[in-house]
Amino acid sequence: MDLPLRARLVVVSAAVRAAFCWAVLAAALAAPIYIGFSARRLAVSAIVFVVVWALVALAVFALPVARYGEWVARRLTAGEAPARLGNVAAGLAIAIGVPEGRVAVIDSDVPNVGAFPTRSGNLVVATSGAVDSLGRDELEGLVASQLVVAGDRWVRWATAAQLVQGPRFALLFGSVFVNPFLMPTAFLAFFGGRYADGARDLVADAAAVGATRNPEPLVRAFRALAGHAGSANQLRAGLPGFLVDQFWVLSTRSTVHTSVSTPGGSRQWTTADEVAAEMRVRADRVEQASRGDWTAFSGLRAWRRALRTLNSSG
Repeated sequence: MDLPLRARLVVVSAAVRAAFCWAVLAAALAAPIYIGFSARRLAVSAIVFVVVWALVALAVFALPVARYGEWVARRLTAGEAPARLGNVAAGLAIAIGVPEGRVAVIDSDVPNVGAFPTRSGNLVVATSGAVDSLGRDELEGLVASQLVVAGDRWVRWATAAQLVQGPRFALLFGSVFVNPFLMPTAFLAFFGGRYADGARDLVADAAAVGATRNPEPLVRAFRALAGHAGSANQLRAGLPGFLVDQFWVLSTRSTVHTSVSTPGGSRQWTTADEVAAEMRVRADRVEQASRGDWTAFSGLRAWRRALRTLNSSG
């Protein structure tokens, strides 16, 4: 099944949002507050902002993700996959009509599977924890989904948006340091930073369901991985997590504690809670699509709602 139009628009929106961070930095550099302030300098800054925003947004769709994926894959501390898993991957590739990819296994107790696009073919990496703890059909479902995901152009574009938006904290901090007047804009960009992550998961799940004849094991695999969200950041695979997180099914981002106080009360949660909620959303979305209902792929409403209501008593 073709990717729903709304899901494609989510990817385009992710690219536009990713470019916004770079546009803020460019505007700050064009009008640094420390060398004076004038209407002419403000106008130049505004023009630079618009031009850079447009150029970076377009560049997202031209970013050589396969080249980056190859650079990452060469640094993975992974070994050859067991013959059984390699044979399974080869058979699945034929069954779902995608090029046969390589499969490797990382010695790690953290259950996870990743897809790394390279110029010489797709690389699917499973951890030994996934091989040992997941059922055969669940592992096959994940491997099959990742073989599809690695080669899907919309997934690659969403991955590119994640990469472009990755250094947003440094970009926005630098922008405010150069020109404090841009602080409101920097805050606006920072708090929308996770959108590209949700966009990639959305189109990855759509591609997987569209190519997998039996998505139920994938649903079970997502739910099983959700139970390991608390240990996901312990995965060590040769590179820091922030450089490779966009390629893994279970996010490996560092644990951060968040507290929010409102008139209705306060909430506290960790990154692990976010990751678990995201996996449950993905499982629900795939399960719904397996019954022929693709409305869950019309946007990120469920994803946003899950994150907004973390540890909420309501």
